[in-house]
Amino acid sequence: MKIKDLEKRDFVVFSLIAIASFVSIGLLASLDQFLDNPYLIASFGATAVLIYGAPDAPFSKPRNVFFGHLFSAIIGVTVSFIFVKCGYMEELRWLACAISVSLAIIVMKITNTVHPPGGATALTCAMCGFATVEYIIRPIMLGIIVMMIIAYAVNILRGCLITDISEPNGQ
Repeated sequence: MKIKDLEKRDFVVFSLIAIASFVSIGLLASLDQFLDNPYLIASFGATAVLIYGAPDAPFSKPRNVFFGHLFSAIIGVTVSFIFVKCGYMEELRWLACAISVSLAIIVMKITNTVHPPGGATALTCAMCGFATVEYIIRPIMLGIIVMMIIAYAVNILRGCLITDISEPNGQ
């Protein structure tokens, strides 16, 4: 492969990464802002780095992304629910945070679905006191599904464009 082809390929790949992360985070952030409901959580930034910037990494596999966030959200919401219902969330939020992240890591390891941003998802649930199933559905799983659909489309496009650039006459 010639240097010019590598430069074209890198430009295409970097452009697709930028577009994918911009569209997914921008869409979720605009929903969050204009609908005045949570649609965006901080762990989505790290997920964007993995699924758009390093799509072949083990932590970027769709199974890891989906179930890593799902299990972590369930754990974070469950721990928050228990602490809120028992009346200890305000004075023991630190403990809810520590328990949520620790359990999320263990469950992701047991299920072979480790996705590092999942730890941040569990932490966010405990820090913010997300204590209802609604938070598992939105913002967490809705956001992850949006991001995964965009990643899927971009990865197909990336494969098509790189093949066209890498091979003479697109063959």
